[in-house]
Amino acid sequence: MSASSDVSCGASAGVDGDENEMVDLDTIRNRPLVSSGRSLNDRNFSPRLSSVELSDSIARPDPNPRPSNTSSAGDRTLKVETTTNTSQSNKLAMRERLRHGAHNKELPRMPFLQRPMEGDGSPWLAEEDHAAEWLNLFYDLAVVAVLTVFSSTHEINQPSAIPIFFSYYTIISWVWTSQTHYDIRYQAEDGFHRLSKAVEIMSFIYMGAASGNWNPGMIRNDSGHLSQLTAEVASDHQSANESFTTVLSAFAASRGFLAFQYLMCARNGRRFGRTVSFQLVSVGSLAISSLLTIIAVVIPAHSHGAVIAKIILFYLAISVEILAMWSTVKRSGPNYTNTQAVGDRYGALTLIILGEGFISVTRSFNAALSGLSQSNSNTYAQVFLVILIMFLLFSFLLSRFRPEDVVHHRRIVIWEAIHFPMHFNLLLLIAAMVNTTVLLSFAHGSKQVADHFIKAMQAIGNGSDVNQADQSFLINNLDRLNLIPNYREEISILQNLATQQNPTEDRTILGYQYFGQIMTEVTRSYGIELEYGQVEDLARLYAMNSTISGNATLQQSRHSEATDLVHTIIEEPSLRTLSGILWLFPTAGIALIFSSLRSMLWYRYNGPAHWIVHGFQLCLGFILALLGLLDIGGRDVDVFARSTRGELQGVNPMYWLVNTRTPLVIVVCVYLLAYLGSILVVGQIQERRKKEWTNDKRTSEDRGQGQQEEEEEEESETAREVA
Repeated sequence: MSASSDVSCGASAGVDGDENEMVDLDTIRNRPLVSSGRSLNDRNFSPRLSSVELSDSIARPDPNPRPSNTSSAGDRTLKVETTTNTSQSNKLAMRERLRHGAHNKELPRMPFLQRPMEGDGSPWLAEEDHAAEWLNLFYDLAVVAVLTVFSSTHEINQPSAIPIFFSYYTIISWVWTSQTHYDIRYQAEDGFHRLSKAVEIMSFIYMGAASGNWNPGMIRNDSGHLSQLTAEVASDHQSANESFTTVLSAFAASRGFLAFQYLMCARNGRRFGRTVSFQLVSVGSLAISSLLTIIAVVIPAHSHGAVIAKIILFYLAISVEILAMWSTVKRSGPNYTNTQAVGDRYGALTLIILGEGFISVTRSFNAALSGLSQSNSNTYAQVFLVILIMFLLFSFLLSRFRPEDVVHHRRIVIWEAIHFPMHFNLLLLIAAMVNTTVLLSFAHGSKQVADHFIKAMQAIGNGSDVNQADQSFLINNLDRLNLIPNYREEISILQNLATQQNPTEDRTILGYQYFGQIMTEVTRSYGIELEYGQVEDLARLYAMNSTISGNATLQQSRHSEATDLVHTIIEEPSLRTLSGILWLFPTAGIALIFSSLRSMLWYRYNGPAHWIVHGFQLCLGFILALLGLLDIGGRDVDVFARSTRGELQGVNPMYWLVNTRTPLVIVVCVYLLAYLGSILVVGQIQERRKKEWTNDKRTSEDRGQGQQEEEEEEESETAREVA
């Protein structure tokens, strides 16, 4: 053997021949590979395959390598670097994948209408045939938009706004529920249901867009009745009638299209031998609902009785659908109820309701910071408390909720039913928390503005310059309001009148007029809706004659009238916003009770945890709801009293509590007690059980050890006796 034979190929184990035989490069290059039967010089040979085959056939390291320090210049012995060839093969493989497209995936063709499973004992659709969850989430975006728009145009800032909100909430809640019942059973991954979703969203958006003037109690629009009203109120009646007609028309269209969807499912199911009686019942109820809704639309609202008939017919249509769906779900059996899908959908709706709370509190917080409360620490604290309450509500409702748990199909009907009042109660609670935040911010901002402006007017009346601090505050804050004229121009006019010997205009009345405009714009800056009474009072204030009269009695009468109008302009939004927090404690307590019932209906925990967690929520929720008794009492607050006692004299205890800024603090404390208290109690029980288990184990080990020692003693005794 020559010296060059020591520099042999590390892959000689992969070719035939003697282990010490020289491996020639040309021989290997022209030699067929065992796995493919092709040579490396084959032009049709795939680079990816050749690299892999090279690695398998000739790049395998020698198990017994021999060192060599000699090689000749003409030596053609193949020298293989394993690491280099492997990295080159990986590069070639990656290049081949990129050339063909690493992202390529063959997808099955989507049918226009997915066929159902055969046999009535099985669900309508196979698990893999259900529509993707994104389709339902896309539909939920429309629900969010409609709920947000309606909440912004119909704020629940006083008790009289609750029935109006509830009447519309019933509509959108039922439209979502009826569509969800169809989707969880029959909505498949096919072209028909994707197109249908666009129609569903369109009808839902129409109902939301037409809800701006929704008020079923004001839909009467006969000319005789409208002629007895003011122009503004008559316009409201006409707008309410148009809104009612448009919403009901969109509702009837959505019912008709849902009936068409059920008909398509019935036709498809009949082709494949499925029983379609449940679908036909739904079609019949939807047809009756559409007919009743159309009748409610076409009846002219020319009398009080006609208005009542229209409202009754419409909500009777919804009741027919509810009864039909309840009977269908009750008789359909477990094969038609996908409890996980039901849990997913209602969990998503609960998140939508909680999300509406974030939208509302963010909107009010933005209004406060953009207005006059950017430096009010109490506003920041109240918003923090609201967010903390929202997080605790999420923990109560969804932190332990597992949609995949198996629930009896009859039990889930009750579980679904409690969501309707529970979600409405959550909306009321959110409105009360937002009203509390807005009220405290508005009280702070309006008081500051009133104090500084009154001081400025007193300084002008005394013939002195306005204090620099008052002037700076008023300029910085009133410039943010839409005032005509702006503050600098108005204060200049008033100062000029104060320096005139014989002014022609009454500076006091002009000051009252501008003060009324300031307080109206302050109210609007906090997002508080202006009532017609406040706008009319401001118009009456500016309509007053500001020319100085020689009659002192007449001039004094004008001053008194201007003072009363300004007081009304300030008091009306304050009292209205105060009344918007009266249901805070009842709704907060009922929310705890509903979250407990919702959890108990879905499943039960093992051991005492079930009763501890839910018992805490039920008891504390009941106690918190009883705090609603604090609302009993007067509601007339004297906002111009010189002291807090005089301001709140004779009012209910809840208003005294609001003055301390603690209502939200109380709700947070009760919620934290319900959340952390149950955790601590359950933890203590588990710790005690763990100690008992450890002691029992230790006792059993001691007993075993003692028994073993006794056995050893007996054995040794026996051994001694034998010895």
